[in-house]
Amino acid sequence: MSQTDRLHSLDAVRAFALLLGVVFHAGFSFLPGLIPGIWAMTDNSPSSSIAVLLFTSHVFRMSLFFVVAGFFARMLFHQRGARGFWTNRLKRILVPLVAGWVVLFPAIAIVWVWGITKTFGGTLPSPPPAAPPSPPGAFPLTHLWFLYYLLVLYAAVVTVRAVVVAIDRAGTLRRGVDAVVRGAVSTGAAAILLPLPLVAALYFRDDWVVWFGIPTPDHSLIPEVASLVGYGTAIAFGWIVHRQADLLAIWHRQWQMHLAGAVVATALCLWMAGVAPVFAPHERNLQKLAFALSYGVAIWCWSFAVIGVAVRFLSQPDRRIRYLADASYWIYLVHLPIVAAFQVLVGRLPWHWSVKFPLVVIASMGLLLASYRYLVRSTFLGQLLNGRRYPRSLPDLASGTTVLPISSHDARDGQTGPSGSTLLATDAPLATLSGVHKRYGKTVALAGLDLSVRRGELLALLGPNGAGKSTAISLWLGLLEPDAGNAQLFGGSPLDVETRRRVGVMMQEVGLTPELRVRELVELTASYYAEPLGTNETLALTRIEALGDRFYAKLSAGQKRQVQFALAICGRPPLLFLDEPTVGLDVEARETMWRTIRELLAQGCSIVLTTHYLEEAEALADRVAVLGHGRLITSGTVDEIRSIVSRKHISCTTSLAVDEIGRWPGVLAVTRSLHRLQLTTSDAEAVVRRLLAADERVRDLEVRQAGLAEAFSELTREAA
Repeated sequence: MSQTDRLHSLDAVRAFALLLGVVFHAGFSFLPGLIPGIWAMTDNSPSSSIAVLLFTSHVFRMSLFFVVAGFFARMLFHQRGARGFWTNRLKRILVPLVAGWVVLFPAIAIVWVWGITKTFGGTLPSPPPAAPPSPPGAFPLTHLWFLYYLLVLYAAVVTVRAVVVAIDRAGTLRRGVDAVVRGAVSTGAAAILLPLPLVAALYFRDDWVVWFGIPTPDHSLIPEVASLVGYGTAIAFGWIVHRQADLLAIWHRQWQMHLAGAVVATALCLWMAGVAPVFAPHERNLQKLAFALSYGVAIWCWSFAVIGVAVRFLSQPDRRIRYLADASYWIYLVHLPIVAAFQVLVGRLPWHWSVKFPLVVIASMGLLLASYRYLVRSTFLGQLLNGRRYPRSLPDLASGTTVLPISSHDARDGQTGPSGSTLLATDAPLATLSGVHKRYGKTVALAGLDLSVRRGELLALLGPNGAGKSTAISLWLGLLEPDAGNAQLFGGSPLDVETRRRVGVMMQEVGLTPELRVRELVELTASYYAEPLGTNETLALTRIEALGDRFYAKLSAGQKRQVQFALAICGRPPLLFLDEPTVGLDVEARETMWRTIRELLAQGCSIVLTTHYLEEAEALADRVAVLGHGRLITSGTVDEIRSIVSRKHISCTTSLAVDEIGRWPGVLAVTRSLHRLQLTTSDAEAVVRRLLAADERVRDLEVRQAGLAEAFSELTREAA
């Protein structure tokens, strides 16, 4: 499952959670036992079936939304940095919250007055004499409370992250948390452990109306404890999951188990609370504790099940789902007065709920989708909510439109929803060479080379000296121009300065100002980029904090390579070129750089690596491209490249002489190391049979596929 697939599915989950809220509110007037005046309309045809639907959906829809919000928030933060993150969130969250409330609150009030007046026979009732006092910080946030809590929880998560980074410079604590989370997710224990803080908050809340689960915090600007704990746990967990995004594959496999757990836990809750809601607090006893625990488990089982189903079935691009995902933010923002108005219109009609409820849902969704298409999608509102203006028609995914982990620069032209998920208009490669020819006098450097760098991959370029690797990279960097063919970088010309500002480069030969300190070099390089990493963050990411205050001239050759690597990544580039990055490094420094490279890949960075250390390509590469004489000999994964060659290695303990075995057909090389014999062969089966026939005492026999080094040698020799 690819990163691209996961984001398709999670964007569908986000849309599902928002649209499920529309259905929830559309059914509220049909709840049996609904006290007149609580909602805009109390329908004359209540339904227990709708009550079960609403109860079930309300268990998990907002917690699920906040999990996805946390996942995408970390992605956005690491792609844009703190400043870029908050610029995006304030624009996408705070502006709709303030502007939306100014427009929507009067509309909601008008519909509520109309509906309640109609409910009470044409007269607006007086407030009850024993009405509870307003809470501290009272403010009618309405259904837009989720935007307010997003901002509060973003601030909390980012603050906690800053503290953790400050005290856990070596990453030991974070790696420990990752291990615990992976273990809990793999075993299914996460669905039991995650609800515990919420269970405690709900159990000790004296005014908890259990049927409605996590209290809706729409009456005050002062965060409500149970809601803060419940949704805070969700957004924090989503943030942590993004550190190990492959955990989504576990839910892909476990969705049936979690769905079964969700159904059982929800059934227990309904058995204890009843189908019809009771609008009164539950006394603190064992049943209340059992309900809180069952409710918490149901939240997380439903959340994991929905995510697993989405990853399993909604990983491929679908233009209808994409359109609904685009529209869902607008729909949820403005739906409440429209849904309530339709409820008021049908509330006193002598029709059965099975007619009225679908009518409210269909009419509301039809009007909301029409308003999105004609008033939002291609207007300034679409620019505000979706990040760009789109054509009114369904998106055309035939050309490969997809959801991708993108850099801060790409995101300027992409879409970010309320949860922070990011959409990009195309999954075209970041860099391409198409039919490129390049000569230096009579020397052919490239002869019709076709090569591309895909999003989120590490492409290792291999080839002997003179194969064309450096020329290919120089074309992408705009240092050379092709004699024929086309070189593109981010869909534009590599000669464009703004395009090149989106690239990080670590060349083999680098000259830096020796009189500057390492920290000053990082600050200077970062100043050329729009949204760079902070200096301390760059030093921490590359594990060179100890070098920060040292003069560059005083560093060893290996330390200078580490600093050059830090300069290459400090601008947060979506595309990174590394030319022999670990030359001159000791084993520990090389492993450290490899670890950082893997972290960059996990965050969505694309990397082009040239190296003579074939074990480096074997350890890091998603794809290998072998060049020879200016042409692409072959490309594929490391395993695919290995499989191209027929060589195998045989290792065994035998008394046979090296010279004797070396004369056998199919034996390409043979050596003895201590007591073991090492053979390279093109016909492993025949050689093994002859070994066993010639020496009955052969033992410790091992046969393995040739490594990347052998495959590379054979491929380049064949191309010579």
